[in-house]
Amino acid sequence: MVAQATAPAHPIASSLWHEPNDLTFIDADDRTNIVHYSAPSQSRPGDANIVALDILSGSTFCNCKASECGKGCWHQELVQAAWDGHPARILAARYSDAQLHASGKKASHMCAWARHRRFRVLPADALALVAARGEYKRRYRVAPDAAHAAHVAA
Repeated sequence: MVAQATAPAHPIASSLWHEPNDLTFIDADDRTNIVHYSAPSQSRPGDANIVALDILSGSTFCNCKASECGKGCWHQELVQAAWDGHPARILAARYSDAQLHASGKKASHMCAWARHRRFRVLPADALALVAARGEYKRRYRVAPDAAHAAHVAA
């Protein structure tokens, strides 16, 4: 009898059955540069899983059962693609350098003003600021702390 070499069995990534559009955008936090998405929970019907993406460092977090058990989850696999397809992110990517700087500066000013006057930031302003910071980091390959410091100073 001859032994046959067999390829190791690789688990099929769960993201094969899902796409970035399965994640729903919730909000963007201009202080932490984190965007949040949700997806309906398969293990807990009626609940939603929340997945977060730090747009400067690329780190992700999810509260689903798979990630709690240390397994990979499709939410974390697809959240970067979902953010890359978000209209605010696409718009920031199309800005010229001058437009990107002006957009980031205006959004930073609006967030600071709203926090001072109303004690809360408008979601559109926070989203514009996070998108501008992410695009700035992508274009200039700036370390996360330096990108945050540059936009805070602007």
